[in-house]
Amino acid sequence: MRKWLLLFCWLAGSGLIFAANKNHDAASSPPTPDKDIALVLKTAGQVQINSSNGAWQNAARGARLHAGAQVRTGEQALAAIVFTDDKSLLKVRSNSKVVINGKRETATSGSQRIAKTIVMELGELWAKVTKGSAPFRVETPSGVAAVKGTIFYTALTADGKMFIICLDGVVELINSLGSVLVNAGQTGVCAPNMMPESHSSTPDEMPNWANDSEGNGDLEIEFQDQNGQKKKLKIRYQ
Repeated sequence: MRKWLLLFCWLAGSGLIFAANKNHDAASSPPTPDKDIALVLKTAGQVQINSSNGAWQNAARGARLHAGAQVRTGEQALAAIVFTDDKSLLKVRSNSKVVINGKRETATSGSQRIAKTIVMELGELWAKVTKGSAPFRVETPSGVAAVKGTIFYTALTADGKMFIICLDGVVELINSLGSVLVNAGQTGVCAPNMMPESHSSTPDEMPNWANDSEGNGDLEIEFQDQNGQKKKLKIRYQ
């Protein structure tokens, strides 16, 4: 009887340890990133993407970007990216590196949208954010630009300064020292040890490298929804 009792206690204890380890593994497993949050619309020069922290690959028109995808551009290069929920556009200039993050969420209207966060490590970007769409943020070590429906440039310099040149709408520039609203026709600037401030943009501050129009067209991809069902998504951009 004693042997059976010891065997039962050993098996029960092993089961508890297995269950605890299983729960620990489930809790420590990172969440699966949202898929197909954006597409590569156009590339010029050397544009590479890294979607799984593995090998960098050359990007091509129609390449699908999942949350956490890294994008980098070489000399005289340009990447144009369109988001799959609201057709917001992003252009990444040469010698830049960004991470495209996005999280699907349900709006108050019940529709699905993607909350977007662009993490800039270096370089310049241009964005045209669809008005009335999901939250859109640009994050750098110097500050955060919170956007809702606007057109703007962002630049991060080698000395850590972040510039926002707002062409339309309004951008809120924020860091640990404060915040400032950057309106159309204004330039905002901040640094890790500098409170954000804004001033009227001068002609020398106004970039024009993103003026090339993408024209009108359609881009179609096949993707899997959250239930694993294959669907076709047709994006019309302008």
